[in-house]
Amino acid sequence: MDWALVVANFPLLLRGTLTTIELALTAFVAGTLLGLLVAAGRTLGGRDADLLLGFAVDVVRGSPLLVQLLVIYLGASAIGLSLGPFAAAVLGLSINAAAYLSEIFRGGIGSVAHGQSEAGLAVGLTPAQTLREVVLPQALPVIVPAMMGFFIGLLKDTSLAYVLGLLELTRMGKNIMDRTFQPFEISLVVAAIYFVLCFPLAQLVRIVDARMRARGLAQAHV
Repeated sequence: MDWALVVANFPLLLRGTLTTIELALTAFVAGTLLGLLVAAGRTLGGRDADLLLGFAVDVVRGSPLLVQLLVIYLGASAIGLSLGPFAAAVLGLSINAAAYLSEIFRGGIGSVAHGQSEAGLAVGLTPAQTLREVVLPQALPVIVPAMMGFFIGLLKDTSLAYVLGLLELTRMGKNIMDRTFQPFEISLVVAAIYFVLCFPLAQLVRIVDARMRARGLAQAHV
């Protein structure tokens, strides 16, 4: 192990790590908002909206994320739009995340007893208010751990943005390896950084999941 090489290039790897975190957080927030809108549209919009949005979700989930990123980045250039690597990566990852997160939201909504929705409507709430104020809060024990688990996968999926030339962690490591011709040390450090980012989150998911389930059981007995 040439630790001097690692130390010399660690600032570049740190810069790539920060880009990776920024990309993952931005795409997750945007994907969550869009995914929630899709799930609400499929739940409240009737059969036609459900079919249309469901088809869009299936298209996104049924195609590789790498291809989606390339289509967005190259397609924007083809129609004359100036879309940088970071913006293209955020857009692609957000759309992909929205498709999966919308299914997480729908699964959580479906886990709530139908009688809860009927009760909300019976007291005069609109369908949208019932979804927001009655159903979604009860669905959180299902939704939150699943969303956290998805974020871990999204954090690792940001590595695919290297094909756009974005200097995230993987691309930064690849550039260093190409320049130094010593791939082992850099690859090992890049893998270690991903582990340091993801492993604590995985442990947090287990803790949150256990507490959410315990709270759900406690509420069910009340």
